[in-house]
Amino acid sequence: MSKKEIDKIKTTIYEKVNRLNDKTLLQMVEEAVTAYSSPSQQEILDELSHEQQQRLQESLKQAEKGNTVSNEEVKKKANEYLSK
Repeated sequence: MSKKEIDKIKTTIYEKVNRLNDKTLLQMVEEAVTAYSSPSQQEILDELSHEQQQRLQESLKQAEKGNTVSNEEVKKKANEYLSK
């Protein structure tokens, strides 16, 4: 991917994030960016606050119980939300 293409993607992401006002969604975006920019999983876990670790543990418990949402459904809902 060229630098121009990367810069275009960054600009698009910035514009969409800049329109967001939902605190929870903004926190999730921040967490995702932090997670993907960290070199190792352990470093990611070390960077999480106590509350974030609790949320992660609760999510894992829900997944073990089968309370999950498909990636396709999440993408669809995210696209609907971000296109507002």
